[in-house]
Amino acid sequence: MRLAVSARPELSEEQRAAIDWEIAPEDRLDTLRWVWDARADQDVLRRCATSAHPWLRRSAAVCRELPKDCVELLAGDEDFAVRLLLAERHPQAPAELLLDLYLHGTHRAVGMLVGRPQFPAAGLAARFGEAADPRARALALRDPEATPALLERLSRDPDADVRAAVARDARLPVARVVELLADPDVASAAAGNPALPVAEMTALLDAAGVPE
Repeated sequence: MRLAVSARPELSEEQRAAIDWEIAPEDRLDTLRWVWDARADQDVLRRCATSAHPWLRRSAAVCRELPKDCVELLAGDEDFAVRLLLAERHPQAPAELLLDLYLHGTHRAVGMLVGRPQFPAAGLAARFGEAADPRARALALRDPEATPALLERLSRDPDADVRAAVARDARLPVARVVELLADPDVASAAAGNPALPVAEMTALLDAAGVPE
């Protein structure tokens, strides 16, 4: 009850601070209706984005109309949920925010951030091709400038998820794709590589007993 009262639109920041409310980082809160209804009002969004109350900031973060300077402000917010909501919902969320959340966030939703249009690609090979974290090494494959040598090396990575990611990559030399068909951990990924020759596809279907 105190939390609900603390997020009412007519309160000042001082009045909100005087209420004994509590929000944990992992608490799920619906977007405040009054913020959503006023999302075309830049003054309201600025007031929410600069509020000390996380619920107001979280509600502002989901609004595509949020001004650019407020996007930059919330990208560095101390509240994880604010940053995640911004990354998920705002088309101008900084690429580095998405990358940081993907690599360091613990919420299951961070894995979906790679599908966002602004998730970075250029330069990832140089940054993460030799990273200690296998999830970071796999990001190197998103780089259009990833070299054949890097692809070859990562196709022999000790981490099966990294090898599987390379096995799906059409840039990997066909001979290496065929070799990966013998790797039980990544064979299915290699079988789905668009560069796999028809002869190899036919052999796989025959081995599986699929009729012509």
